Amino acid sequence: MNIESYKNQIIKKLIAVQDEKLLEQIESILNGNYVVANTFEGKFLTKTQYIEHIEFISQSVADGAETYTSEQVRSHVLSQKK
Repeated sequence: MNIESYKNQIIKKLIAVQDEKLLEQIESILNGNYVVANTFEGKFLTKTQYIEHIEFISQSVADGAETYTSEQVRSHVLSQKK
């Protein structure tokens, strides 16, 4: 199938979409702002949101937020499995 036929098939499907949320997601993808990560709460993060999230964490650490080593986290998790 050539690219023009493929685009036309997608356009026909897009015209039939009635779900506004889905259309917003499609627009986000077309604008280059697609989902790249999930939080541990299950929230989806777009590329822009992910960058903002990482910058916020970095600033929190720079401001003195408490951090933990991988070994501390591993020990804590394993101690909770009882």
